[in-house]
Amino acid sequence: MALRALDARRRRDHQLALFTAWHAAAFERLERLPDLALLLDRLDGRADEDQDPDDQLAAARSIVAAFGGRER
Repeated sequence: MALRALDARRRRDHQLALFTAWHAAAFERLERLPDLALLLDRLDGRADEDQDPDDQLAAARSIVAAFGGRER
């Protein structure tokens, strides 16, 4: 059982490293970083109330635009 736990921990650590590297590269391309306080509030569950579908679509479009993509 201990070997399975160590393997699971190693996999989680690897996933976290990939997640961090991906976001570091993504943020590096931005002209201006997002407000850290707002991001942290979302993690704490203190963000605005649930978004409606139009708000979610607007947010998705903003993310695509921020990364230099274009809508299809």
